[in-house]
Amino acid sequence: MKNIDFSEFPQISDKAWKQQIQVDLKGGDYNELLTWTSPEGIVVKPFYSAEDLPVSDQKSADFPKREWRIGYALDASSSKAISLIENHPENGVETLWVQIHGENVENLPRLTNLDVPQFWDAFALDQKFADVLKTAATSSTQILVDPIHTLAESGNWAVDEKMDFEVAGTLARQEGIVASLSIHANLYQNAGANRIQELAYALAHASAYLEKADEDNGLKSLLEEPVFLISTGSEYFFEIAKIRALRHLWELLAQAYGFSGKCKIMASPTLRNKTLYDYNTNMLRTTTESMAGILGGADLICNLPYDALYHNENDFAARIARNQLLLLRHESYFSSVGNPADGSYYIESLTDQLGQKALELFKTIEKGGGFLSQLQAHTIQKKITESAEKEQKAFNTGDRILVGTNKYPNTEDRMQEILEKDPFRPMRKVQTRIAPILAKRLSESNERKRLEDEQR
Repeated sequence: MKNIDFSEFPQISDKAWKQQIQVDLKGGDYNELLTWTSPEGIVVKPFYSAEDLPVSDQKSADFPKREWRIGYALDASSSKAISLIENHPENGVETLWVQIHGENVENLPRLTNLDVPQFWDAFALDQKFADVLKTAATSSTQILVDPIHTLAESGNWAVDEKMDFEVAGTLARQEGIVASLSIHANLYQNAGANRIQELAYALAHASAYLEKADEDNGLKSLLEEPVFLISTGSEYFFEIAKIRALRHLWELLAQAYGFSGKCKIMASPTLRNKTLYDYNTNMLRTTTESMAGILGGADLICNLPYDALYHNENDFAARIARNQLLLLRHESYFSSVGNPADGSYYIESLTDQLGQKALELFKTIEKGGGFLSQLQAHTIQKKITESAEKEQKAFNTGDRILVGTNKYPNTEDRMQEILEKDPFRPMRKVQTRIAPILAKRLSESNERKRLEDEQR
């Protein structure tokens, strides 16, 4: 193609663009008609230019090409889920994200027979559980440990704070074991935290480990390349920017402690906006949310089956979830461009603003005693609840739309007869050290009412 000389075209400033828009609006209010404000307080403009590129130390100028891998999430306690993988070894899955609880380890031998790299995500890790994992682990498995997540999600340590961190440290000293600390930022997102909170809490969560590493050298090797687990929501460009900001924020923090700043990011679609009714719409949501994970630079993408809320594991839904990622890779060519978001004025601006605001909140948490202190004081839980209630109110009033649920619902839709499992989180009746952070979907109250109406 012949090179085009653009030098004859005059450069136009932001001010000139805005003046022309004001003329075209014929007296209409620019801010009211063409801008909107995100839940995080970020004003989104109708156009962006080089003048919007960040000039601070948050500038996300260097994001090298990353090869993303297709992941598959499964619960180690589910023989059905493991059978699906065993029966279809050629299904395109490149990495398994295996969620393992201490009492559910009988299927580990079946997992180790699979010729695929695996992350073993260990929940509520105590010494007995760690010993089982050390015995079962192979060269293809990487054990992920996150004691703080155990406390935040369940309200209790696996044993106690001192022992939980000691057990994690022993994994690092075990010859032949590959282990890393993980940061389950997806917990905060699925409970209703906004993106700035999610970033700040993930960073403060990681910072607590960096501080603990000063007391236990065993933790230091677990922090050389930690794994951040995140959930991607429906605000496409914001989610891309969120992942980019997270990687840069971790690099800044880790290097301040003398670490390399490398990390892996595992992204999966959020549960927060998934619906029981009009469930096929979930496929549209998970597609764009997976796209955001890819374009944001996540290393591993684990899609969510469209029927995960109400069906047990099944071959059809698992195949659809995998095929969504295969289509993005092979037919949409999402693996052909090294860093497709690079140079986008809009995304660069969002990355900078999210990063700056998250850094400010992180500093506030650190001044307040750090993440563990604020978690135990219920400050973190309170802030997440406030954000979740604000979003819930927007859903209830119709300002936050989920098509097929609070907008254009199919009143003939019936779900009661095809439920294979409870789509709602069961109530816990255990005594806890702190109030746990609980995931909750926006449409739960709406769905409970519709299920009750079906029985009348």
